[in-house]
Amino acid sequence: MTNERIGFVGLGMMGLPMAKNLVVAGYEVVVFDLDKRSVEKALSFGARSSDSAAAAAAETDIIITMVPDSPHVEAVIAGPGGILEEIRSGSVVIDMSTIYPETGKKMAALLEARGASFVDAPVTGGVDGAIAGTLSILVGGNAEAFERVLPALNVLGGNITHMGPVGAGHTTKIANQLIGVATLAGMSEAFVLAKKAGLDMQTFYNAVKNGAGRSWALDTLGPKILNGDFSPGFMVKHMQKDLRLAGQLAEETGTSIPTSSLIAQLYRSIQAEGQDATNQGHQALIQAIEKLSNEQARK
Repeated sequence: MTNERIGFVGLGMMGLPMAKNLVVAGYEVVVFDLDKRSVEKALSFGARSSDSAAAAAAETDIIITMVPDSPHVEAVIAGPGGILEEIRSGSVVIDMSTIYPETGKKMAALLEARGASFVDAPVTGGVDGAIAGTLSILVGGNAEAFERVLPALNVLGGNITHMGPVGAGHTTKIANQLIGVATLAGMSEAFVLAKKAGLDMQTFYNAVKNGAGRSWALDTLGPKILNGDFSPGFMVKHMQKDLRLAGQLAEETGTSIPTSSLIAQLYRSIQAEGQDATNQGHQALIQAIEKLSNEQARK
């Protein structure tokens, strides 16, 4: 059993199984989340609970944050009851959320003033990867902090890359999302075209799944779409957030991202259907193409 104690703030679809994997690996894990049901689930697999993010930080050595967006990270670190209030010198905060890189740099400066370190380590691989402990983890931070937290990260992921200084991890994740969503958009168009042109969808999928178009999206999301399964592994609203972050970063760097901007508008058309639509899995992007084409790409 490791001597490092871990605080875990944010027990959502990704955070809860990640915290469980740390407990199973032998870490003492202290959790905090506003959703008491999630906290109860964490208690059931051996975590301990705290009354606030500050309280979790007061008794742990490494504190992981896994929350939806930049304002939430600022709140759990620097807001009332936040990590900064009780963090001890020598501790490390790992933010595994997907947020704007400048927010991470701001949090790093605040923590360094308290004698603590900050590492940004967003993940890719979805809920299945979080459950299996096979996430890809994209890390920003100094080398010493990276080496310090690497054993814990190895529990959570199977492919861990140190990308550079603070902010590099968040930047890598944003760019990664553009690759994934552009692939999903192309796949969605292909599926609808194939269906509307009269092809048998299962035969089409079997024919292309090992060709030049093979991808994580085709392997993982293709069968779900064909079966009409839009349950979330990664929600529409979270992909919308990531595309917003990409737009901010593109503006800051003077980068043109026309394809991603168009895809963001397609997701907005799904958003217009209401909250239930944005809680679907992000493979629901195909629904926008289907509506434009008056065809559903199912078996």
